[in-house]
Amino acid sequence: MSHPIRHFVPVDFKNRFPALDGIRALAVTMVFLEHFGGGSHGGRVLNILNILRLRGWMGVDLFFVLSGFLITGILFDTRNDSHFFKRFYVRRCLRIFPVFYLVLAVLLVLTPLLHYQWRAGHLLFLVYMGNFLGNHDFTYYTIYSANHDTFRASIGHFWSLCVEEQFYLLWPIAVWAIRDRVKLLWTCGAISVIALLLRCLMYCIAGPVIAETWIVRTLPFRMDALLIGGMLALLLRGDNAQRWQRLCRPVFLVFVAFTVAIFVFSPAYNSPWLMTIGYTCTALASAGLIGATLRAGSPAFKLFYLKPLRILGKYSYGFYIYHAIYGWAWIQFLILAFHHVHSLAMAGVIELTTAFFATFLVSKLSYDLFEVKFLRWKRHFEYDSELAEHKHAFNIK
Repeated sequence: MSHPIRHFVPVDFKNRFPALDGIRALAVTMVFLEHFGGGSHGGRVLNILNILRLRGWMGVDLFFVLSGFLITGILFDTRNDSHFFKRFYVRRCLRIFPVFYLVLAVLLVLTPLLHYQWRAGHLLFLVYMGNFLGNHDFTYYTIYSANHDTFRASIGHFWSLCVEEQFYLLWPIAVWAIRDRVKLLWTCGAISVIALLLRCLMYCIAGPVIAETWIVRTLPFRMDALLIGGMLALLLRGDNAQRWQRLCRPVFLVFVAFTVAIFVFSPAYNSPWLMTIGYTCTALASAGLIGATLRAGSPAFKLFYLKPLRILGKYSYGFYIYHAIYGWAWIQFLILAFHHVHSLAMAGVIELTTAFFATFLVSKLSYDLFEVKFLRWKRHFEYDSELAEHKHAFNIK
């Protein structure tokens, strides 16, 4: 008796899913537009575009869910590896650390020229704990220049890197200790509920202003996004994987509808609905989108497999790190463009496109000339399954 054809690409950490690079492109573009797409208001079309742009922060949530999905898959599939912790942590370091520390090193080199005002608290960013101090005092998210204010350096977006690194440090221990897929699923679900309850508690106790600061940028309040991605990875490794994969599209549509409803009826950035159940809805919608994209031939797959999106997705990590560092300088560029074209809308288009392509170019050069040198070292830390099947950890094409 023949088995039914599975209508999705089997989840296997050794295989790349090119369409997921398109998901990365969507996420980083959303964040970029939130940071750079403003400045022009008035008229129905521009106001609608601005409302959509201001929701670009959801790109970070999409990144979180995608990271949870991929990392949990890797951890679960290699939980019996002979050097489980060593190989996982080294490979993560080779991917994440080079660009992050390169940026900090460049800022240090520029300090004598731009007179950057470093403080002792900035050392916490070296160990990916800077989000805690930054939430307490937002000025730590900016490195001010004493005599060149245009070139103040913004590291505010590094909070999401801190959250992910903290997750990467803790979650492998849980996967290694629990091991069983069903038990891990229950663990993901239970911790996700705890995260939601913590958000509700924080909002009730601290109020909207303080709660927003900590809820948005701290792992205990955001871990459900990463773990919902993990749940998707574990569900697609079970006996009912085909059924769960088919449910991804309706899950995406339903929770997009819930998210839109929250935006319409409770639009404030620190509204109680958004700060609590809203983040859960965006995470579930993101998981649905990722799951729907895995099936070759699906509308989501066809969209995110488009070559421009895959190219941008390839460089999305560097793009995210580089894009906002000199955001204040880009504002000055916007003002300069306005003085020449006498139209804020046109100046915004000029600034937006220039910043986008400049950031993409820097990201591409960074990857091709710098990051790839470290990624090659993954070959020295291949998992047992890769060694057995001769599927190498990193291959440049």
